[in-house]
Amino acid sequence: MTIVMISGRYQSGREELAQALERKTGWPVLSREELIDEARKLGIKVGRLEVAMIKTPGLSEKLVREKELYLAFLTATLCEKARQGNFIYHGRAGHLLLPGVSHRLRVGLTSPQGIRIKRTAQALNLTPDKAETYLTQLDEDIDKWIRYIHRVDGRDPSHFDLFFNLENMGLSNAAGILCATAELPDFQATPASLKLLNDLNLSAQAKVRLALDERTLQADLQVHADNGVVTVTYPPEQDQVSRYIPQVLAELPGCREIQCTMAETNILWVQERFEPGSENFGQIIRLAQRWGAAVELMRLIPPGEIPEGMENLDSESDYGFGRRDCALPTDGGVQDDDPQTVTDDGGLGRTEEELVDLGRFGGRHTVCGGYDQILERVQGSGRYTLVVIGDMFMSKGHSARTRQTRELALSIRDRLKAPVITADELKSQLLFGKRQAATLLGYLILVVLTYGLVFTNQKPVMDFLGGPLHENFKIVAAVAVTLFSPLLAYVYGTVSGLTLKIINVD
Repeated sequence: MTIVMISGRYQSGREELAQALERKTGWPVLSREELIDEARKLGIKVGRLEVAMIKTPGLSEKLVREKELYLAFLTATLCEKARQGNFIYHGRAGHLLLPGVSHRLRVGLTSPQGIRIKRTAQALNLTPDKAETYLTQLDEDIDKWIRYIHRVDGRDPSHFDLFFNLENMGLSNAAGILCATAELPDFQATPASLKLLNDLNLSAQAKVRLALDERTLQADLQVHADNGVVTVTYPPEQDQVSRYIPQVLAELPGCREIQCTMAETNILWVQERFEPGSENFGQIIRLAQRWGAAVELMRLIPPGEIPEGMENLDSESDYGFGRRDCALPTDGGVQDDDPQTVTDDGGLGRTEEELVDLGRFGGRHTVCGGYDQILERVQGSGRYTLVVIGDMFMSKGHSARTRQTRELALSIRDRLKAPVITADELKSQLLFGKRQAATLLGYLILVVLTYGLVFTNQKPVMDFLGGPLHENFKIVAAVAVTLFSPLLAYVYGTVSGLTLKIINVD
């Protein structure tokens, strides 16, 4: 089963390429225009959303909710179509939809500007000059739209698996290349990719229901799904909505359990293996309780890690970029109900249970292979107050692990526009421990001694700063003040900051 996602600009030939591929494969075709019509029938005001986001992006909370509903509808519709078998989708930025699903083929294409101008002039009955002006403005508006909706540059080649320039290639030949590529093992469905598709579908279906129901449409909800468990996180000030969530999601197809969690903010914790008794867990829980935040878990399964029963898989450890599938049992993404069956989930299950008991669970994800998969999964997945990078790249040496952790932190920060720190930095920057206690004690003694010496020796100090002694040592006095003032300010600021940490004031 393969999903072909063709993305192109207006009059670039994407529709014709999709039709040519349909003639060769017999696969059904779905267009962005058809989805927009269905969205309008559902009550989603796509036209108003497009105009508002292009002209004044991000100004209206109502439009933000409309955007989330729009994305959820697109995801749910595409997932339902994908579950029926192979299909072709063409639109503006289809390659950015269904993030993480490995059996999608992301295709981009472009045509010479002169051909696009000619086709636009014929389609809209415009002069060539007006058609060129129209295309230039339309391309700019679409670029703004894609950047706002998906928070990435839609023209970035790293988001495509295949890109065509139709200047010298015919549509039939391009479709032939697509046919051959779609048959490669890299783009075939796996148990892991089908599980992710089902999770995306269930999450999107839940979001659509919650966004369209009058009882929950005004709530700021975060929705995640994993193996039939839907987790809905709501802020404390909207606690009254929690009793409606199970009612709205009742009889949701594929949902076997609904979990409601209250949170003011979300903390994303990325790590290879989780352990509820670990120091990292304790630190993150302390921070989540201080902030009233839910903790969202994201586990990276290293490329060489092989769960029990899968020893015949390749065990080469490589965190580089590229498509890699999870080493998961071929269960189709359905967990066995037999209590004797034990699956190594990297501690996710135990950590989830602890977080649920503490009322701090905000969902979980499993990402396989290179850390580019992490970047793809966090794309548009939520608004995070903080992202914590825990123990990662454990098969690497210390220097390589440190370097790759920093690179990942910088990439996630750029993608999410949210603060990102490592687990090692968490304690020193946001929590109060033994090291901070020693620092506070030492600096406090230094501050007390400094002020004590200054106030008990006011006459010599004043003499040095502006009296007879100052006349003989003007340069020395100036240098002393220049050095002493910022040092004292730093020490005093450190004492104040650590004191505020003790009383849980950030």
